[in-house]
Amino acid sequence: MNPSSIKTLAVAAALSFASWSGPASSVPIVVGLMEGYSLWQGQENTIGINSLNSAIRNRLVGENYYSRVFDWDQVDEAANYFRLFNSSTNYLIGYSRGGYQALRVANELSGEDISIDRLVQLDPVRCGGTGAYASDNVGDCRLSNPFRPISSIFSSGPQIVPDNVVSATNYFQTGGGITGEREVTGANNVNVNDLFGDTTINHSTIDDDLRLRQQVVNDIFGLKDDNVLMTGLGGVSGFGTLAMTSNDDGSTNAIQLPFDVNFNGTTYNTIYINNNGNITFGGPFGAYTPTGFTGLPVQMIAPYWGDVDTRCATCGAVYVAVPTSDVAVITWDGVGFFPSDSSKTNTFQLILRDRNDLEGSNTDVEFRYGDLQWTTGGASGGSNGLGGQPAFAGYTGGALSAPQTLIGSGTSSVLTLDERSNIEKPGHWYFPFREGSAPGVTRDNPLLPDVDEDGWHFQYTTTRVEEVVWSDPRVVYGYDFETENDINFRSFILPVLGDNLYQLWLGDPSNPTYIADIIGGSEYFFSDLGFDSGIDFFRILGVDLDLSVDPNDVTAFVTGLTFVEPGLVQWVQRPLSTDTNVAVNEPPTMLLLLIGVLAAMSRKRLWH
Repeated sequence: MNPSSIKTLAVAAALSFASWSGPASSVPIVVGLMEGYSLWQGQENTIGINSLNSAIRNRLVGENYYSRVFDWDQVDEAANYFRLFNSSTNYLIGYSRGGYQALRVANELSGEDISIDRLVQLDPVRCGGTGAYASDNVGDCRLSNPFRPISSIFSSGPQIVPDNVVSATNYFQTGGGITGEREVTGANNVNVNDLFGDTTINHSTIDDDLRLRQQVVNDIFGLKDDNVLMTGLGGVSGFGTLAMTSNDDGSTNAIQLPFDVNFNGTTYNTIYINNNGNITFGGPFGAYTPTGFTGLPVQMIAPYWGDVDTRCATCGAVYVAVPTSDVAVITWDGVGFFPSDSSKTNTFQLILRDRNDLEGSNTDVEFRYGDLQWTTGGASGGSNGLGGQPAFAGYTGGALSAPQTLIGSGTSSVLTLDERSNIEKPGHWYFPFREGSAPGVTRDNPLLPDVDEDGWHFQYTTTRVEEVVWSDPRVVYGYDFETENDINFRSFILPVLGDNLYQLWLGDPSNPTYIADIIGGSEYFFSDLGFDSGIDFFRILGVDLDLSVDPNDVTAFVTGLTFVEPGLVQWVQRPLSTDTNVAVNEPPTMLLLLIGVLAAMSRKRLWH
C-alpha cells in the first residue's frame, strides 16, 4: 500500500483543535509556571523554576498532563497556553516575583470562561506598594533599572485574586530581608515560617524550600484522574487527526516533529507511523509478523507490534495529535487484526514527550494500553486473533544500548500489558531516554521493574558477562533475589552505606542458610563458594534501617548484579519486612533498576 499523505504534526494539531467536538473524557492537568523578574540581567532563577517544573513532571509521569515555564514578561504566551485546552484542570504558579504576573494571566482569562482551578503564589512581592509595603523591593522595580525595569503596567498596588480562580494560596515569609506580600485579597495567605515551624526561611530560600515544593507538587498530583489513555486531543474520536486511511501494513510519510528525539545516540526530528503498532525512524516499515527488535533495518519504538488491519468498517483507526509543542501522541483506537477482523480489537497509545525542563537532549516515551483482546494476525499463524507468533512491545537498540522487550512479548502474556505496569499504574509503561541512552544504561536513568504482588520482575538484555546490572531498591531489612529463567547470578556488589555490614544467605528460598557476613563496595563471586555455574537464589539481610534513605533517590542504594552468560536475563527481587524474614506481600511504590556497562568499582574476592 502506498504511504498516505500527512501534514506535519503542527498542522495536524491545529486542525485537531479546530474540530474539537466536546469535553475530553480524560481531563488533562495543565500547569503554567510564571518566573519572577531578575534584579540584574543574567540573574534569573531559571535553575530553581526549572527544577520545580521537573519535580512536577516527574510526579505526573503516567498522567494526562502538560507543563511549561514562562518568563515574567510572557503573560500573553501563558494565557494562550491555557486557551489551547477546551477542558482541563488548570494550575497556575507564580514563582517568587512572578506571583503578580500569575494574577495578570488569571485576569486575562477571566472574561473568557476559562477557570484557574488552583493559583499558587510563592512569596509574591508587591513592587511599588503602599503603606507597610512602600519600600518592599521598590528599588528593583523602578523604571530606571537599566536591565529589566518593571513599570506600573506590570505591577504595583494591591494584589487581588479574580473571580475565575477557584482556589488561591499565597505562601509568604517573614524570615528577614524583603517580606513577601502578606495579604493577597481572595487568597488563603499562609506564613511559611509558621507552617513549617522554621524561622530561618526567608526571601532567598522560600522558593526552593523542599517542603514547600513537595506540598505544591502533591497538590497538583491530587488533581489527576485515573484514565489510562490521553484523550481530549481533538477530532471526532478525541485522539486527534486521522494519521492514515484504512489499510493493511501501511505507513505514513515522514512526519515532522516539533521537537528532537535523541534515540540511542542519533537525533531525529521525523517519524513514520506504521499501521502495525509501531513508529520508526529513518523510513517506514510494513512487516506484519513481529520478530523482536534485533537486526531490523530501521530504529523502532513499538507499543504493540502485530498485524493490525483497519480496512473493515469496525476495524478502528490510527490517530496522531500534538496538543503542545513538546508532546506527540499516536493512538491505535479499537484496531482489528488481519484479515479485516474486528471480532477482537486492541486500543493502545505511544506518547513522546520532550523533557525540555532538563539539560541536554531528553525524551520520555510512554506506552499506554486500553483494552487488549488479540495477539496475532492470520498471516502470522494466528487463529481468531490468538496463537501463532504473538505481538512484541519494546524498542530497538543502538550504539548506547541493547534492544529491549517488555515481559510477555512474543507470548500470549502480551495481552496482560493492560493489567501490568512498571510505574504501578496498570496499563502504563514509562521509558525515559536521557542523552539518547535507554533506561538502564546509566546509573542516573534506572530501568523500572514490572511490579506485581509477589515482587519486582526484571528483564534486560545484556551483551557481556561482565556487564553489571544495578538495582536501587527501597530500603527495608533485606531482599531475596531469584532468577526467572536459566541464566544464573554470577556476582553481586552491595553499596557502602551505614554500618556497611550485611548478611548473605543461600539455599532453599523457603528456608535459606546463613553463609557469611559481607561488606559493601566489594564484588562477591559465587564461584568462590564453589558455585562455578552461579546460583539462582540468594538473600541479603542487614540493611541499616537508621539510614532513612530517600527511596526516590536513584543513587541512594545501588546494588550490582552480573550473570553467568550474556543474553536475556530475568529475575525477581522481593523485599523483606523489618520484623520477620518473610517477604512483604505488597511491594512499595517503585523499585529502581540501573543497568549499565560500568566496571565494578571494586572487584575484591573477599569473604569474611
